[in-house]
Amino acid sequence: MGDLNSKFIASSRYEIDLIEQKYSLDHCLQNTLCQMIDEYHQTQTPINIDFRKLIHWLRAGDQLTHQIHPYPAKLLPHIAYFFLKAHKNLTNKVVLDPFCGSGTVALEASIHGFLPLVADANPLALLLTKVKTTPYCTDSLMQIKERISYKAKKYTAAPVIDVVNPDLWYLPEHKKQLEVLLRAIEEVAEQDEKAFFKICFSSLTKKVSFADPAISVPVRLKTKEKFSSTINARINKKLDWIKNANIIQEFSNIVDANIERINETNNKYPNRFTAEQVGVDARSLFTNFNDSIPMPDNSVPLVITSPPYGSAQKYVRASSLSLNWLELASPNELRSLEDKSIGREHIRKTPFQLREGNLPEEYIQLLQKIVQKNEMRARITQKYLIEMSKVVDEIARVTAPNGRVIFVLGNNQVCGETLRNDKFIIECFLKHHLKLKLVLIDDIKSRGLMTKRNRTASVISRETVLVFEK
Repeated sequence: MGDLNSKFIASSRYEIDLIEQKYSLDHCLQNTLCQMIDEYHQTQTPINIDFRKLIHWLRAGDQLTHQIHPYPAKLLPHIAYFFLKAHKNLTNKVVLDPFCGSGTVALEASIHGFLPLVADANPLALLLTKVKTTPYCTDSLMQIKERISYKAKKYTAAPVIDVVNPDLWYLPEHKKQLEVLLRAIEEVAEQDEKAFFKICFSSLTKKVSFADPAISVPVRLKTKEKFSSTINARINKKLDWIKNANIIQEFSNIVDANIERINETNNKYPNRFTAEQVGVDARSLFTNFNDSIPMPDNSVPLVITSPPYGSAQKYVRASSLSLNWLELASPNELRSLEDKSIGREHIRKTPFQLREGNLPEEYIQLLQKIVQKNEMRARITQKYLIEMSKVVDEIARVTAPNGRVIFVLGNNQVCGETLRNDKFIIECFLKHHLKLKLVLIDDIKSRGLMTKRNRTASVISRETVLVFEK
């Protein structure tokens, strides 16, 4: 590893241990990134990397506020950690994630001294990201928790919340108890703190529902003949637990666990930044204080994001119960919310029309193959590609000169045809004269990613990390 030999023990290429504390970790990771860029420049070959091994000191499980709420297809924190540390020498410490999702990039940016700017079409994602990055006073949270618990035990009625198929997911008595609890939360005057308790409540609504906790989208948990007796026994045990769950006590348990996470994060990173919202659409970003003023050109030095993977995820359906309970989207509004999202699973029925002027020839030919097999999938794929090209237009516009864009994405298949999302994004950025500096390949290892969507899709087994420079 060249001049890094005195600073690291390398068990294999790009697997490193810091052994001399006089060399800062930031400096070492900056050098590692430079090495990767140099190697790619020489070989023009993607580099296989295992970010878990590269950043082996970072725990992959519950850490800080990363696990404050479940969310599908979370980005591996190690990826965000590596690129943020490798760019700690930036004078303007601002990072943009226009697909913030569960807030992984925002939290890592926050604790490493960057101001996170975020956008997402899913209002639950924006709420979760705000809560994850807010340095709450835990004493205040404990006091408010007691007020909520007191009211929830006192109240006997509350407004009915419209939830999709409520009888399928909840016992009638549990739904009423959840509504009473939500009434108590809504009466919290402190808006930032109310957001925290809403996220805790959202976790509770999933925990006490009959939705299978192992599947990101709501699917009824039930025993099956094809399952082993051990698995069915485990399912029955979970179902019995749900039926006997104490709603107020479980809420208290979730709140206590999340307060502990915040307390740990406060102790380690007392000066972290709260994420600032810059829009709800990655194709149209605004200033953080006025959604009628576009984000200035050439203003963001670093972008780290992981967009939807070619319509492989059911983001809206996965968060539908939370969206309903928090009244961020009613059951009748879920479809409209999905229509506003990039990477959807449905599309309104219209005759397929090939929009040739908007896409490279290779992708026109791909769509022509897909439409012969499944017209709806062809329309979904075409819309995804056109929308992602507009995302690249916007990111290229706001990226500062010499700024970098880190794009994490995966390739998938549609009706047996390979959709090269990575190649498409590269072509889009090159049109804006951003230089491709590095391509990394990392195998996916169970990150809550729905790697197989349906019978017309395929397993996504690898992630591609693209590094561009303006």
